[in-house]
Amino acid sequence: MDNKQKVIQWLQETSFREVTLSVDFIVTGYISYFYLSQLLNATPEQLASIEWLSTVLLEVIVYSIVLMVVSYIALAFISDDELSRPMDVREKQINLVGYKYSAIILQVGVILALVQYNIAAQGFEFMQSSVPHLPLHILVGAFLLAELAHYGVQLYKGRTGEIYE
Repeated sequence: MDNKQKVIQWLQETSFREVTLSVDFIVTGYISYFYLSQLLNATPEQLASIEWLSTVLLEVIVYSIVLMVVSYIALAFISDDELSRPMDVREKQINLVGYKYSAIILQVGVILALVQYNIAAQGFEFMQSSVPHLPLHILVGAFLLAELAHYGVQLYKGRTGEIYE
């Protein structure tokens, strides 16, 4: 059995919602990897430059939109009109559980960004070298982590069937 047949078999054995979540999880993981690699490979001058930061954030947004649109178009071709069907009660519950965890992560990220901003405004230094625009990086990181958690929790809960906590 070659790889193409394995992919076709996996698509036939897996529910469409699970395939959609898997694709969204992979796309979000790639976007997170791209953002982190840009930050880790940046020079201190680039990190301090708002133009460079704006370019990176614009690239992240454009990649997010393009990859999500391409993935939904590809999923529309392999689905049997499942995109237009409403979610059943189980899928709605799994979706809500995913939102719960992503909301917690996002709230913690916003609070950490605000705390870090206030600490920097007061002039306290915790690290040897400060990272310019750190509250913004914390917010973007929290958003990407929340999206990964949202899709990951839905995949986990859908597989295990533990939808009520």
